[in-house]
Order: sequence, then C-alpha cells, then structure tokens
Amino acid sequence: MKVLLVGHACSPSRGTELAFTWNWAWHLSQRHQVWVITHPQERRAVEAYVAAHPNGNLRFVWATLPQCFDPWEPAKGGRGIKLHYLLWQRAALREALRLHRAVNFGVAHHVSWGTISEPSPLWRLPIPFVWGPLGGGQVSPPAFKTYFGAAWRAEWLRAARVRLLPYRPALRQAIRKSALILSTNAETERVLTQAGAKRIMPFLDSGLPDDFLLPQPPVRQSEGHFRLLWVGQLEPRKCLSLALEALAQVKGPHIGLVVAGRGSLREEWQKRAEDLGVGERVRFLGQVPYLQMLTVYRSADAFIFTSLRDSFGSQVLEAMGAGLPIITLNHQGVGAFVPSDAGIKVPATNPRETVSALAAAIRRLASNVETRRNMALAAWEFARTQSWARRAEAMTRLYEDLVEKISGAPPPTDKEAGTALPLLEAPTVVCGGRPC
Repeated sequence: MKVLLVGHACSPSRGTELAFTWNWAWHLSQRHQVWVITHPQERRAVEAYVAAHPNGNLRFVWATLPQCFDPWEPAKGGRGIKLHYLLWQRAALREALRLHRAVNFGVAHHVSWGTISEPSPLWRLPIPFVWGPLGGGQVSPPAFKTYFGAAWRAEWLRAARVRLLPYRPALRQAIRKSALILSTNAETERVLTQAGAKRIMPFLDSGLPDDFLLPQPPVRQSEGHFRLLWVGQLEPRKCLSLALEALAQVKGPHIGLVVAGRGSLREEWQKRAEDLGVGERVRFLGQVPYLQMLTVYRSADAFIFTSLRDSFGSQVLEAMGAGLPIITLNHQGVGAFVPSDAGIKVPATNPRETVSALAAAIRRLASNVETRRNMALAAWEFARTQSWARRAEAMTRLYEDLVEKISGAPPPTDKEAGTALPLLEAPTVVCGGRPC
C-alpha cells in the first residue's frame, strides 16, 4: 500500500512528538511504501540515519514556509509556534495534493501533532483519511490551580477553549471527513463525540522503541535503598511538586527521588524540595540525552507520574518497558491505559488527599519487594504489547479495513502485488510550496 504520513516534527534520536512521526514512518515502511511530509528542523538527523540504514520504502518531503512569513525560529524556543503550525499545515496540504496526483496514495494519515486544537486539513485528499491518535481534550483539575501560580490564567483560558471546541466549524468538518479517528483518552473522545464524531477508536499515541524494552522480565535486588524516578519537562502542568510533597510525608533517608528533565521551574522546585526538608533526598539530573535515558530507567525501582494534564505520557510507557511499577494520577490517558496490576493509580481529587495517597503508594512499594516485583512484571508484559512494530501491525490492519470497506475489494496479497517494491527516488525539500 502507498501511505502518506504527515507529522510536523520528526527525529530518530529524540523523544515525544518527534519520535512519534519517526516511528510510525519507519515501522510502517517495513510493510508499505511510505511518504512523510515533515518540517526540516531535524533533517540532518533523519538523513544521517537513513544513510546508515537504507530503506527503499521510505521517502521524506521537507515542507517549510518562506522565512519572511514564518513567525517561528526553532533556535529561539516556542515563540510563534502556534501560528507557524497553522500556516505549515496549509503548506503540507499543498504538497500532499501534489504528491497524490503523482503517486496515488491508498490512505492519508496525520500522526503529529496529535491534537484536536488544530484540525488537520489532510481530509481534503480524495482517499481515506486517518486522524490521530489524538489528545487535547483533557484539562487540568481546577482543585490544583494553586500549583500553577501565575500560569493558571493561561491554563483556565485553555480549558475554556476546549469547552468551545465542539462548536468549531473546522473541527466538525475534519471529523465529518475522517474515515477513522483515534483517541488517546476519554476526555478527548468526549469532545470529539460532542463535535459529531461517530467512529472513534481508543489508541495510545505512544509506542515503545525496541531499545527501551528489556528482553526479559526485570529482577531487581533490594539493596536497602528505594529509588523513585520522575521524568518530564519542569513546567507547571507536570506538577513535580506533588511528588516532592508526597516524598516529604515518607520518612527515611533510604527513599529518594531522581528527577530527569529541564524547564523554567527547576530552581523553584529545587527550593521547594529544600523547604520541604527533602533536598538531600532529591537529585536533579537536568536534561538527559534520549538514548541515555535507558540507563536512568533501569537504575530506578519505581516510576512516579504527576502530570495534571497529558494525553498519556510516553515516559510512562518507557518506564514500563524497563520493568518499573508505576505510581500515577488516575485520570486522562494514564488512568485509562495503565493496567491496574502494573502500578498504583491515585485519584486526582484535591491536593491534600492526592498527596497523602501518593505518599501511601510510595510507602507500599518501598516496603514490599514482592509487590514491586509483581507490578514490574505486569508493567513489562503490557509494554511488550505496545512496541512500535506491533503498533504498525495494528495500524496496517486498520488501513486495510478502510481500503476494503471503501473499494469493496481486499487489498492485493504479496503474491498479487509482487514481493519486491521499487526503490523510491531521493528525498526532496519543499520551501513555501516550491522545490528548493
């Protein structure tokens, strides 16, 4: 099958959204001919990897905007990124229409960014359109607004926009034209349903690279110390403070917390740890290179996830692949997908109750080696089912079902189509709709 993927960010050596586009492209190309329209921010990394690992079924098209009209400069952070993405999607659509006339794709799939806030226009192609996995319908619990400080105003405005999304014409049109919509959490599914969606399938936005999955169930020896790991951006909605406050309620120098990530709140949260009296038990690693995170995960005893707003959290799946039991808030994507026997899920009711429940979860895992081992095994077994290779298998079945439903005939078998696929031409770059 000839598949067109669109994902703004793409890299073989980075995590989160950049990894999503890359892994869908790479693993689907083991089964199909795949074209990817993406932004050239990580072009060097992509082309270096493809040069070292030739893949005749994978082709990248680098779509960008004329510099004079682009409000976003990657080297300067995220300023202007929202307007940039809106304009970039239009440029990507123009390139998609041109490519389709030349290639005649079987299916079009928008994989990243997976948000309902900025509907994809890819449905305008005259072929089945798959949208997602999608998030963006989840909001932070108002009971925790004090943890946001001055950032709560922006969070409140975002929640107000989410409530209005079902009435947005662009979203309703994208939903109406989608052959299949994939959703990462119940909150997003609810918004999509309110906007008129009829067919929504639960589907994780994250997958697990082979490197992040231990080949055998982990067996960690108890050495008298309990190492809890927290991974994420140090920003308000990730709410590391919940983990720090819970740790302060758990006495004992042998119980510590390792924090991996960077962000504007590092100094504030370091001071918070000192004020809570746990400064010596908390270690801030800063930003850790993606591939080096393997060692960090495997050196921990359990993983804690305290985000107040997330579609799911790819670091949770990575931790499960390393065989770590999970402590998390019981809401949004993690509440829906993390198996109950793979960790402890704490209700996000109010700060006092939630912090107390997190502290109880830490005590339970720290004091009971057998419980940790059982949860670690369950986490590892779940992670095995979420490898990118298996997710590509599942997506292939969805593609084939859609094509068969629309055409009335099953896709050609390997024998009918021929097992050898032609090599694709060299990658191209498109700037403002023109090759350059």
